[in-house]
Amino acid sequence: MKKPAQDKASSQFVVEAMWDDDAEVWVAQSEDVPGLVTEAGSRAILAEKLRTLVPELLELNEHTLDSSKPIDLLLRFRRKAAKREERIRLSKAA
Repeated sequence: MKKPAQDKASSQFVVEAMWDDDAEVWVAQSEDVPGLVTEAGSRAILAEKLRTLVPELLELNEHTLDSSKPIDLLLRFRRKAAKREERIRLSKAA
């Protein structure tokens, strides 16, 4: 099934994070946030990095955001067969 195109004014983004057993880090990337690739040793540290990186990358990519709405991230964590999702609400778009 083809993924629907990201609405240019949307403030909701999906980030996929997979555990790398060799490097012992979470590796995150997103089709919704061009250029997003980062890693961290824990889910909490990864979430903190994303709080900074996502708004910066959206601005660099000139993604139109509704400044009255917060940015919502859906983090999908995968580690072997286990899956977990977390939502993060960032401050309103600049």
